[in-house]
Amino acid sequence: MQVNSLALPLRDAISIPEAVHDDDFVLRIHEAQEAAEQTLRDYVVTDSIARAFDSGLTLVGSTLKGGAAKGAFVHGSFGAGKSHYMAIMELLLTGNSVAKALPGLQSTVAKHSAVLDRKLLTVDYHLLGAGSFEEALFSGYLTAVKTKHPDAPVPVLHRSDALLDNADSLRAQMGDEAFFAGLDGVAPVSSGWGARASSGVTPAQYEAARGKAAGDSDRQKVVAALVASYFPAFEQTGTWLDMTTGLQAMTAHAKDLGYDGIVLFLDELVLWLAGHLRDTTFISNETSKVAKLVETGTGKLAVPLVSFVARQRNLSDFLGGGSVGAEQMALADSFQWWEDRFDAITLAAADLPHIVHKRLLQPRSEEAKEALTAAVGRVRANPAAWQHLLRGEAGSRGGDFEQVYPFSPALVDALVALSSIMQRERTALKTMTDLLVRGRDELTVGDVIPAGDLFDVIVLGEATPTSEDMQQLFRSARAFFAMKMQPWLLVKHNLTEQEADGLPRDHQYRREERLAKTLLVAAIAPGTASLKDLTASRLAALNFGDVVAMLPGMEAGQVATLAKQWAAEFGEITVGAGGDPIITLQLTGVDLDAIVSQVDGEDRDENRRTLLRRMLAEQIGAAETGRLGGTGYELNHVWRGQKRTVDVAFGNLRDTSSVRVETLRAADDRWRLIIDFPFDEGHAPADDVERLRREKIDGLDTETVAWLPHFLSAQRMSDVGKLVKLDFLLTGSRFDQYSQNLPLAEREPARRQLTNQRDSLREQVVASLRQAYGIDADNGDHLGQRLQEGNTFMSLASDYDPLKPNVPSMRQAVTDLLGGALTSRYPKHPTVDRGEEEVKRGELSAVLEVARRAVALPNGRFEGVDRATQGKIRRVVEAFGVGRLSESTYVLDAVHFQWTDAFVKAGASGDVTVGALREALKTFGMTRDVEDLLVLAWAALADRQWFRYESPTATPPLGSLTDDMVLHEPVLPTPDEWERARARSKALFGFGANEHTLSLAAVGRLGQVGARFKEAIHSTRQLVDSLDQHAALLGLSDVSPRLSFARRAYELCETVAAGSNDVERLRLLADADLPAELEPMASTIATASEVSAAIQGADWALIEQLPLLGDAKADAALTALRQAAGHVEQHASLRTALAKAAQGVTRILVARKPVVDQEAEARRLAAEEAARKTREVEERRAADERQRRLDEEEERLRRARVEFEGQQAELRKQQEELTKRTRGESRSLRRAADIEDVAQSLAVEFTKPVAGKKLTVSWRWE
Repeated sequence: MQVNSLALPLRDAISIPEAVHDDDFVLRIHEAQEAAEQTLRDYVVTDSIARAFDSGLTLVGSTLKGGAAKGAFVHGSFGAGKSHYMAIMELLLTGNSVAKALPGLQSTVAKHSAVLDRKLLTVDYHLLGAGSFEEALFSGYLTAVKTKHPDAPVPVLHRSDALLDNADSLRAQMGDEAFFAGLDGVAPVSSGWGARASSGVTPAQYEAARGKAAGDSDRQKVVAALVASYFPAFEQTGTWLDMTTGLQAMTAHAKDLGYDGIVLFLDELVLWLAGHLRDTTFISNETSKVAKLVETGTGKLAVPLVSFVARQRNLSDFLGGGSVGAEQMALADSFQWWEDRFDAITLAAADLPHIVHKRLLQPRSEEAKEALTAAVGRVRANPAAWQHLLRGEAGSRGGDFEQVYPFSPALVDALVALSSIMQRERTALKTMTDLLVRGRDELTVGDVIPAGDLFDVIVLGEATPTSEDMQQLFRSARAFFAMKMQPWLLVKHNLTEQEADGLPRDHQYRREERLAKTLLVAAIAPGTASLKDLTASRLAALNFGDVVAMLPGMEAGQVATLAKQWAAEFGEITVGAGGDPIITLQLTGVDLDAIVSQVDGEDRDENRRTLLRRMLAEQIGAAETGRLGGTGYELNHVWRGQKRTVDVAFGNLRDTSSVRVETLRAADDRWRLIIDFPFDEGHAPADDVERLRREKIDGLDTETVAWLPHFLSAQRMSDVGKLVKLDFLLTGSRFDQYSQNLPLAEREPARRQLTNQRDSLREQVVASLRQAYGIDADNGDHLGQRLQEGNTFMSLASDYDPLKPNVPSMRQAVTDLLGGALTSRYPKHPTVDRGEEEVKRGELSAVLEVARRAVALPNGRFEGVDRATQGKIRRVVEAFGVGRLSESTYVLDAVHFQWTDAFVKAGASGDVTVGALREALKTFGMTRDVEDLLVLAWAALADRQWFRYESPTATPPLGSLTDDMVLHEPVLPTPDEWERARARSKALFGFGANEHTLSLAAVGRLGQVGARFKEAIHSTRQLVDSLDQHAALLGLSDVSPRLSFARRAYELCETVAAGSNDVERLRLLADADLPAELEPMASTIATASEVSAAIQGADWALIEQLPLLGDAKADAALTALRQAAGHVEQHASLRTALAKAAQGVTRILVARKPVVDQEAEARRLAAEEAARKTREVEERRAADERQRRLDEEEERLRRARVEFEGQQAELRKQQEELTKRTRGESRSLRRAADIEDVAQSLAVEFTKPVAGKKLTVSWRWE
């Protein structure tokens, strides 16, 4: 492709006329007949057009054969060639040889030769301007007949009753002889009209005709003679016949003229009806008349009738919103009833490129053809634009683009859609010619005709839309452009309207204007395929070449930027989301500016500052807190994994009343950020810089950073003011208040448009702020007075000189700025992996849990850490040096704990407070949660015991450590005591099997065995009592293993459970006198409850019979029982032995069945009763003794517990008094109101006075 060829003037490549006239490309069928040669020379026959002629001739043939009346719509868009089609069809049917010889129609002509040989009367119609359909139909027929048969009598198509009445009056005046003599000279047309009689019309014929119907042939002849002889004006002034009668007369007349049929060509019928849509009665009446062309309402016509009706749109498509619902439904039903009675012959829109190319865009030479081909190739090289430009209803291909270039298929699709809503004079071909003519002096071969040019031709032209709704839409489009968009563009480009009129096509103003006009075109024809869902990239493509980008593909971003500027200014324009947003323009008749102007009073500096404060806070991610005088904000950010809070304030730094020195000074160990506003009437940004320098000279050294902006331009500040008004107007129910003058139906659309404008304007203001605050480069459109380079960020901290961050967002700028401040202040803070993500407390807690498990294991080595835990703890372990994690093994010892030396230096070799340990970590700048982790991990590693208020306390959870907590060296059992206690606990209760290392934590865990001993006191004591109660019968003595182990178990449980703490309990367990083998004792303790229950539940009434039976079996059973009772439960089950003994007695007694005399039996029973009573007395005495001992023991334990608690309370009281005596408190008072807080604190102190002491209060000025 040669650059020179693209620069070739387009007028040298194709023929472009110097002007376009109203009648250009508007073909009227009768004119086509008169200039048949020109009509045929311009006509292009494609395959689809040939098929359309085949369909039309088939319809004519079937109608002639069937003798009925039929019709068809010739359907196609404006410019598709409907009028040409009907003109060529008429030439074919009237035998034009040149038409029959048209290339592309030869097979069709041969196929329908029989039809083309018939004699057919063709009649052309142009309906625009007609008063009624029958007027147009019948007058057109009369005109055609007079033209083709000037000497033949014309049919009577008017109502003739009044005419005959007038004739009767004339007959009476003239007399019969003169009257009928005057009817002489009416020549016959054919035998159908009868041979002329010597006297013309006889009185008999006249009288007979008077009694016939209007369409009767005899009556027609008499009326025709009367019109010709006496009433010639009747043809123009008479009332037309109804459709049915008129069609009968018309076809009868054609038959008498020798025709085989009538073919009607009705052009502009649909447009004519569309012009009367507001008159529903007219539409209903006239459409029913049109339907008579195919449903005549009578029998067979004299000759067949064929009707071709040109239609560019379904009539129902013209329905707008003017009629009420019921009327619209009635009209739609009427249209559908009408259209269902006609066939359809469609002229495909796909043929338009071929037609356009042949009639309009033929290259003037081979060189021109090559240049045009190269130009198409240039467009094809941009795939995205190419696809957008091919888009259209017809589904165009690359070949179509070549045929319509310099137009695009998308533009052709758009102009066809626009032409279809215009009057007939605005055809597609005419519009395209107009576009070429307008650019004749400037267009080159390389220029693709932009879609924006359609606005000037279609909307700003003189043509009028067909419907009232579209007319209103056009008025709105013109008003929006002339009163809003054009003035705004002129101001933006610093032009006057006169200057703009003389600008070349490639001026930036013209380019942007065409983009805006394309939006307006899309708003007028939103359903058009090429204009639907108009994205930024499509808008650029439709105006190919108007958007010049540094790199291909960046056009959409430039268009989106322009569109956002428009949307910020005009509520009618909406810009969607994403990099290639959909851009829409909604035309309404609502004056949005009038609504907004009602709140002009809200545009004040104070409100502007409030709005900017809120917007800037949103941009940096700060939340309002009410601190700093009620306008303070907080900003949380993450630095090296740690969440930090910064105080943020907004104000005019130049103005000491706006930003006081107290506001500049940081507090609460938090950095402070002061953000200045980008405007200050009568001052410059340098004034803010000077204020900060003065404060530093005066000695202000504080952890505060100021962010100073460039000032916004006056135009951008005007945008801020407009945004203030829109925000106010659209908040709450204010819009309803200020839009009460709008009709209800228009309020919500108006609200949406203003909301869209507010949102778009907000984006524009944010873009301006990004430039003002140094995030984006200055493009020259947003800024006014500039800040000197290097002063964007100024620090009031002497040890921090911030650099301007090069980041994409204001939030990131703040994060980097404050992160730099913290890095400067705490350079030794550990670096954390994924430092931008906060280290959560859950991660720290997980590390602490793993650390505690490790120190409880030999060598502090915890193996088998699962993957989930590894992922959770790794970055904390590695960053803060809390042990070492290698794959699934975690180790924590003095070597791998990074903070051992720091804690030793803090005095950790002895007792140490949490506050002292925090002080050792202060220079690292870690959060309290991280410090808690390090202290708790070290406490576990160093085996420290927690104290507070001089008393032991449980290990506090992470996040709850206070500085006054103390870590004591622990009091532990000796290693020997630990090992014995651990072994005995394991043997007796299976407790402590996993305790390997002596530590405070391990002692605490193992010390829980004391609860087991305490629980066993009751069961072992019951066991001892039960065995003592039946010792004689069971043969037990103090040395019997069962009774001995039961007593020793009871004593051991009482002894260990009495220990006051874990260490003492473990020592008591270790020092207890126990056998080497503890299994019997473990069995005794474990089964004590069950065995004592078995003893108490045994059937002693039977068992006690064993010694009295004097039987060998009884002696053996007693011996077995005593043997089992003597051993511990581990070796022999007493429960089983008792059951067997009772069963043995029962068997012996049953076997004996002794016979005794009654006296002996009585003595025996008396002896047993006496023994039973004696036993009960002894048992009650023993039970009372046991209860007494139990009560005494419980009382002893209660007194000991009360005594211990009293001692503890006394110690705490002494500690509190000591603390009060030595504690001092200092308060700083800044204002008189603070005295109330001090007074309340003093009142609290006096509620618990220290005996013998007085409270001293002093003050001094600092």
